[in-house]
Amino acid sequence: MAEKITKENKLNEVITKYPQTREVFIKHGMPKYVGRLPSETLEFFCRMHRVEINQLLDELNKAAGLAQNN
Repeated sequence: MAEKITKENKLNEVITKYPQTREVFIKHGMPKYVGRLPSETLEFFCRMHRVEINQLLDELNKAAGLAQNN
């Protein structure tokens, strides 16, 4: 299993590796049509868009298929 997405990951790296996560970012305030993807960390994205980091990470890992089914 691939490593989970963490707050240190960069937004552009996450979307490039897991394109299905783009919808999660859009849901939380990223413009739908972005030319060049931002290179900010997920932690910074959360501060700028007032999103709770653990909620975002949970949603991203689920969208990427990295969440463990307990």
